[in-house]
Amino acid sequence: MALLTVVASFGQQNTFSPYSRFGIGDISNKGFGRSQALGGIGIGLRDGKHINYQNPASYTSQDTLSFIFDIGISSNATLFETETREHTMVSAFPSHLALGFPVTDWWKASAGLVPFSKVGYKIEDSRSVDRIGLVDYLYEGSGGINRAYIGNAFRLHDNVSVGIDISYLFGSLTRSSSIDFPFDEHAYKTKSENRVVVRDFHFKYGVQYSNRINEDYSFTAGVVFENSTPLDAREDRFVINEVTVPEGVSRDTILNHSGEKNHIDLPLGWGAGFSVTRGENLVVGADYKARNWSDAEFMGHQDSLANSGMLNVGVQYTHDPDDYESLLKRTSYRLGFHYENTYLRLNEHQLTDYGITLGFGIPYRDRDTSFNFAINLGQRGTIEDNLVKENYVVFSFSTSLYDFWFHQRRYE
Repeated sequence: MALLTVVASFGQQNTFSPYSRFGIGDISNKGFGRSQALGGIGIGLRDGKHINYQNPASYTSQDTLSFIFDIGISSNATLFETETREHTMVSAFPSHLALGFPVTDWWKASAGLVPFSKVGYKIEDSRSVDRIGLVDYLYEGSGGINRAYIGNAFRLHDNVSVGIDISYLFGSLTRSSSIDFPFDEHAYKTKSENRVVVRDFHFKYGVQYSNRINEDYSFTAGVVFENSTPLDAREDRFVINEVTVPEGVSRDTILNHSGEKNHIDLPLGWGAGFSVTRGENLVVGADYKARNWSDAEFMGHQDSLANSGMLNVGVQYTHDPDDYESLLKRTSYRLGFHYENTYLRLNEHQLTDYGITLGFGIPYRDRDTSFNFAINLGQRGTIEDNLVKENYVVFSFSTSLYDFWFHQRRYE
């Protein structure tokens, strides 16, 4: 039986999941600090005090004279389980950087930098092969794809807004493998490395409708759409054989291709969501997102991918946002849940990812600036059929700095 060992190597990696070996890696889609504590909802959320890049139509909720700067960091601890072993890893990384600002009273904008996908793993697999003996296989990966976006939203009517995010996706995904025969010093050791560099544009569209139900309650519904995009990519491939000789190590290059053009399919995606609010005290919402990965190709071949779907539910409660004598009453308390059929299908299992989220938003003095904390407790994968189960805890912190432009202060 193969012995699977996941090994941490603390460098600049921001994930340590063996599942990031497939496709474009671990996809980031949980939103900013507030959304992360609300189970990842955002398609039907409108809040002029926070940037919500999950639906670009939401930017119109921002005040005409306001400016928002949002920055966040995350840290996760993951317990990896197989049928025979357990291993724990910890990592920390920046999660986002974004700005929100007005252009006119009916046109608002946002710009930012967020991770799109992450790759980071080191897998050792030792097997005993007939007539050969022990064979060591090593698989490593690092890198990721980043998203730099600029979004524009337009209020078409008092109740209807539309928006578009223009994103530039860039980054590199490096995956390598090696085969070694530890008890035969004269056998060749084969090493291969594959590096894919991605640079291309992608578009996301959003619509929101918002209206009052009665004097106390309001309702917002939203939809988002992402077109299918073949992302331009260049691939470098390198394969060598190494063998120990009396003079040292002899290397023989088997393959060396550089700059080979190809593409990565980013398939059609869509989502729908809603939220119901009672004044500034209560927010309840839900989203559903889906993407058609089953026919997607990664550099000319399919990679164990399946159509994905995610359900997100969240609730926020604030006792009294106007009670400036009690910080506890002004703090927003958040709870959420998420369940996803991921885009990975391995050994006849479509992997699931589910968990609960909780957190809170602490206002700064009498301003609309807030400090947002979130915890995501979840599980992905299974130990069946030689797969890996991941039990994870993700801690997130973000600051949403809110200020006014062109506001003349008067002193007496």
